[in-house]
Amino acid sequence: MKITEVSIKRPTVVVVLFTILTLLGLLSYKALNYELLPKFSSPIVTIATVYPGASPRKWKAR
Repeated sequence: MKITEVSIKRPTVVVVLFTILTLLGLLSYKALNYELLPKFSSPIVTIATVYPGASPRKWKAR
């Protein structure tokens, strides 16, 4: 039988099959070792400069 015939004749079998596949996928994901998902931190550089008159405040036009 083709999968379309099975889906039409026995829809509960298809629902149960996909439910089992989804549960097995979730269990497999939880069973992954943390070595496969490494933690990393990227280097960050912060530069602060002082520039007089360049404030974020609005200035009034004359």
